[in-house]
Amino acid sequence: MKKFIVMACISVAGMLATEAKAQMKAAHVSVDEVVQLMPEYKKAQLELAQFDSALQINYAETVQELNRQDSLMKADSTKWSAAQKAAKRENMRKLFNDLQGFEQAYQQQMQQKQEELLAPVAQKANQMIQDVAKAAGYTHVFRKEALLLSPDADDLLPKIKAKIGTAAPATPAKK
Repeated sequence: MKKFIVMACISVAGMLATEAKAQMKAAHVSVDEVVQLMPEYKKAQLELAQFDSALQINYAETVQELNRQDSLMKADSTKWSAAQKAAKRENMRKLFNDLQGFEQAYQQQMQQKQEELLAPVAQKANQMIQDVAKAAGYTHVFRKEALLLSPDADDLLPKIKAKIGTAAPATPAKK
């Protein structure tokens, strides 16, 4: 009787394990590649490049203004009063300090702008991954970068490309 109960428990456990395995379907995808496929990504990159150009122009203008004031100081400082010289030196010191802090401020502003522009794109990409995975019947999706080994058949990227409309054209059948 004990053998029968043990065998019945093993059978039930085996059936449950098989059923659980059949219900779990896992896939993987490179989230970064999905984000880069999004049309919004290209727009965000363009806007980020424009923002970068504006910051670089601001830097160049500040350097130009500092050089201009330095030239004026060398050429005309003999004609100025002590108060005028002090005011001009203070203005130049301020410009010089601005230039010194530019690199750190530049990095912070670029990072903030990148996060501002790419966060909605990443959210949309994640939603698309979820939609494609759900439509294909996957219960688990892993980041491709986190996996050491994965079968190509479970890569969601081709399905996402097809949904976005950027799938590579089909190769003609060989004759």
